[in-house]
Amino acid sequence: MDIAKRQTRLAGARDVAVRNLRDLTIAIAIIATAGVGLAAWVSAATIPGNTSPAGSSGNASTGAASDSFTADPGNGQAAISSQPGSGVVVSGGSR
Repeated sequence: MDIAKRQTRLAGARDVAVRNLRDLTIAIAIIATAGVGLAAWVSAATIPGNTSPAGSSGNASTGAASDSFTADPGNGQAAISSQPGSGVVVSGGSR
């Protein structure tokens, strides 16, 4: 086999490999995007304290009410109280 034919054949094989790698990269990007979208949807659907359209509070899958905590930094001390069904509020900081 002469050198010109061999180089042409190797160039064709390289083009196929590059095309396959490009297609694989595109497929992985699409799958990753779909995975991020799914994770965002699940996160939004399972936020603690999120109310359903019917007005009931809590976790829609288990029916359990969710608890949240608020910090009250009075006298340099943080007091934590639980309020069922409300969001998390953190205020103050270290001194």
